[in-house]
Amino acid sequence: MTPFEPIIRSIPGGTLEFRIEREDIPLDIALAFAARRNPRRRFLFVSRILGRHIPTPPRDLRQAAVSLARKLIRLPSPCLFIGMAETATTLGQAVWREWLNQGGCESLYLDTTRRHTGGEVAFSFVEDHSHAPLHLVHRPSRADDPSGIFERAAAIIIVDDEVTTGRTAVALADAYSQWRGSRPTVSLLTLVHWKNGDVLPFDCHSLIEGVFKFTPCPSAPVPPFCEQTVVSPVRAPRGARHGITSSQSLLCPPEPAARVLVIGAGEFGFVPFLLAEQIEGAGGEAFVQATTRSPVLECGAIVHARSFPALDGSGYTEFLYNVPDDHSYERIILYCEGAPPPPTHPLWAVPRIEMRSAHE
Repeated sequence: MTPFEPIIRSIPGGTLEFRIEREDIPLDIALAFAARRNPRRRFLFVSRILGRHIPTPPRDLRQAAVSLARKLIRLPSPCLFIGMAETATTLGQAVWREWLNQGGCESLYLDTTRRHTGGEVAFSFVEDHSHAPLHLVHRPSRADDPSGIFERAAAIIIVDDEVTTGRTAVALADAYSQWRGSRPTVSLLTLVHWKNGDVLPFDCHSLIEGVFKFTPCPSAPVPPFCEQTVVSPVRAPRGARHGITSSQSLLCPPEPAARVLVIGAGEFGFVPFLLAEQIEGAGGEAFVQATTRSPVLECGAIVHARSFPALDGSGYTEFLYNVPDDHSYERIILYCEGAPPPPTHPLWAVPRIEMRSAHE
């Protein structure tokens, strides 16, 4: 593709125009497009390799993580990797795992979260355009982080699925630096970097880089805003929210090879990804994705949508996209972070679905 050659894509409510400056993966292999239920940002870039809104072969997500990890060179030690909730929690830990496999230095991985664990919150920051703007960063305990990497990291590496202005990553870096009282080296890893707005004050590495313009259709109705600001007494498990010094593993017997979709629950995506990897490695045709709090219109890349009460009982609404009743999977495994939902939960109606808990 010639640099800066315009690419036009239409979605309900407007038109997206892209000019790609650099791509490790062609745009239409990496992304599809849809419309958000959010007047502050009416378009959605739907990743084909992230495993969130579209079922994704785990090998595609793994290869993206390998490619991003290879872009990190000469980092000072120790390093703090932070995966951005909820969309990039799987990608974040996958990148960190591949970076360790490539000989990475002493490090800690941690997810931002929109859920309280009951443990100490070090700081919070805001994602302005989001349906659920507040992110929390919990402080690891000494058991979680024996050598105190969270407090003394020489470099932080923020992993997100897509960057437009970079303001959210800057807000995270600023909040961490203010909490700590000093600023380490900061790097940002992302699948797609749209250089549309603010200039980032640190390095950004991506698989696709360019600019875009969204032109709304004047006659299109403005979608209602679906804000997810529920504060729930239900506590989330600690896990990667409090930091881990070795990659999470899969503690279950091997699954038989088959055509299987493994679905994670919200921020809990990496372990379901490991299960999909296991099935794929055994010769099965595996796919992975996750439920999400992101409200999206049923259009474009979103051919089917389900909404339902949050699987953890927190009280907000969750969504599962592109899994219709006439799906083609031999099995669907919904992998929950906590207990499976009660038998009356709407997801039990999905044909050939099985429920699994990380605590079984």
